[in-house]
Amino acid sequence: MIELMIVDDHPMVREGLEAMLMSEEGFSVVATAANGEEALEVARKFRPHVLLSDIRMPKMDGLTMLGHLRKLVPETKVLLLAGMPLKEEEYRAKRDGASGYLPKDVDLDRLSAAIREIATTEGAFACVEFQAAPSLLTAREMDVLRLVSQGNQRDQIAVALGIGAESVKTHLKGIMTKLHCPNATSAVGRAYELGILRA
Repeated sequence: MIELMIVDDHPMVREGLEAMLMSEEGFSVVATAANGEEALEVARKFRPHVLLSDIRMPKMDGLTMLGHLRKLVPETKVLLLAGMPLKEEEYRAKRDGASGYLPKDVDLDRLSAAIREIATTEGAFACVEFQAAPSLLTAREMDVLRLVSQGNQRDQIAVALGIGAESVKTHLKGIMTKLHCPNATSAVGRAYELGILRA
């Protein structure tokens, strides 16, 4: 029996995943948690074989939790799940010792297979090919976005980057389109949420 733990700040997601996985033969969900901090305490108590965690959560995100968990419960394998998967996160997850990184909308068969692979194969890393979204942003767009996040206005950004104000406007338009945001302020917030910008 593969003992699982589910970590997600949305109760419906937690409960939905739990119900789906409990219906699969050979799986037992032994614990759940609402954020990374809570997960560390619960995982230390239950020591699950595989921990499935949302990567973006309040209080402590999945990657930060992973770092602590590897010291506290090194035998537990961690499978990170992302609502909007990013290649940068996949690379970091692999580098930091996760056993997998999958989109949240992955189908149950693929998720179950990934869990079984992680639980039984040392060094396995479960992932799927996905459209490499928000690496989406070009290097210049990232420069503009960082300067916006620091409170700079369009003219200040133009001077800092040595480009025209119209070019800044074009880059901002591209950023907002790619991140599906109506304005620069919400684009900055979305970028932090997605891990494209980090505090």
